[in-house]
Amino acid sequence: MAGWESTPLLTRIAEGEGLQLDFKQRVDNARKIARTLCAFANTAGGSLLIGVKDNGKICGIDPEQEYHMVELAVERYITPSPTFSAEILRWENKQVLEIIVAPQPDKRPFQVKEEDGSLRAYVRVGDQSRIAGGFLESLWKAEKKPQHIYYKAAEDKLFQYLRYHPYIEENTFRRLLGPKEGWKARKILIKYTLIGVLRLEILPEGERFSLLEVSSERS
Repeated sequence: MAGWESTPLLTRIAEGEGLQLDFKQRVDNARKIARTLCAFANTAGGSLLIGVKDNGKICGIDPEQEYHMVELAVERYITPSPTFSAEILRWENKQVLEIIVAPQPDKRPFQVKEEDGSLRAYVRVGDQSRIAGGFLESLWKAEKKPQHIYYKAAEDKLFQYLRYHPYIEENTFRRLLGPKEGWKARKILIKYTLIGVLRLEILPEGERFSLLEVSSERS
C-alpha cells in the first residue's frame, strides 16, 4: 500500500460518483464492497474512495483497518481475485483510502460469492453496480474464443429489423426468431458484437444493440 500521495482529491469528489468512481464512508460489509470491486473489474476499472460520504463530505477513516476489510472482500468473496492497488490520500487532518481496480478483460467474468452460495457477476452502469446477467457473462466467455460467422435467415431478420429501428434487445430478437429458433438470438448478438458490427449499450435494466455504423453517423 502506497504512502501519502498528492492528488486533486476535492476536484475528483466534486465530479461525483460515476462509472469509474464510487464513495464509501467505511467498509462495514465486505460482500457489498466485493460487488463494487467486481463491477469495476468487469467493466472499465475504477476507484473506490473510502472515507467519503455519499454527499461528497470527507469523513476520514483508519486506512489500515479499511484496507484489511478490502483484502477480505477480494480474497473471500470474488473469484477470480482481481488485481488492485491502494493509496492513502489526505485532506486537512483526515485520511482517505483509495482502492484502484484496473480493467481486466482477460480474466472476466469476475463473480461474487453470494450468501446462498451462488456466484454472480456484476457490471458498472453509471454510478451503480448491477448484476451482469446471462448475456454479458456469455459475451465475456466468448471473447476468448474465435468467432465463425454464418449469414443465414436468422441474421437477415436481425439486420432487416435494424434497418427500421435504432436498436434491438435480446428478448425482441428472440420473439422475431420464434419459438423454434429463439435460442439463436444470444449467439448471433454476441458474434456480431465481438466482430464490431453491433454496438452494445449496457443499461441499468439490461442491454441493447444497434448497428455500429449507424451509431457513428448519428453521434
